[in-house]
Amino acid sequence: MAAITEAQLATLIKEAFDFDSDKDGVNPAEARERQANKIAAAIRQFVVGRETVVTGTSATGGAVTGTGTIKAN
Repeated sequence: MAAITEAQLATLIKEAFDFDSDKDGVNPAEARERQANKIAAAIRQFVVGRETVVTGTSATGGAVTGTGTIKAN
């Protein structure tokens, strides 16, 4: 799965906020739960599949660098 762009992430977050914004009779607790779930899903789409570079130190003390793709658990 390819990661989404920052612009796509912003759109998904805006949609999460807008979903219940102008509705009458919305339970605020339920609306917050929906927003949190929608934003979490959007962030997951933004992160999972993204390529990243990881740096660290080997067991012998030398620097190591690796490239990998972020995966979901």
